[in-house]
Amino acid sequence: MSFTMQAIRTRGACIARRSRLTGLRQSRSYASGGDHGHHHAHNVEEPIGNFFWATVAVIPAAYFMYKISQPGKDGEPPFLTKKIHEYWHYQETWAERSHLHTKAVEQAGFDRLLFFSTPANRDVDLRFPEAMSSHAARNIVAGSQTNLDHVVAHYRKQHLDEEERKAQLLAKKQE
Repeated sequence: MSFTMQAIRTRGACIARRSRLTGLRQSRSYASGGDHGHHHAHNVEEPIGNFFWATVAVIPAAYFMYKISQPGKDGEPPFLTKKIHEYWHYQETWAERSHLHTKAVEQAGFDRLLFFSTPANRDVDLRFPEAMSSHAARNIVAGSQTNLDHVVAHYRKQHLDEEERKAQLLAKKQE
């Protein structure tokens, strides 16, 4: 019984404390919060808004679209259809351009493959055999030079053939 009595007494003291604290508090008043009677709020004009004007604009726009999409007199196609058909040639032009572009890209790929797969030509047509050894003759080990006698003979024969051909042409002109 003492435990119950203790709990009631503690609870009662707690309630008494709370009631005393709330009674001591006073509400504050601020100068800006009260209505002083001589200030009036400004009149604010609220605009109609963009949504209203958009709704109003939809009605004539829908009527206009309805009118231009209806067939004309004597079964002629609608105005809108005629305007769409006027621009169909652009589709053909773009298709032709696309086709030409595709062909050009395919040809470029073929040419590239051809250039990369063809072996390089290592032959050099020399006008004079000294071009093979046009560097200074210093610090060259004996026997390291390539024997170019057959190259010299080839170009000597080519030169003699050319001179003989020129002589024959000159002889024909002399006659």
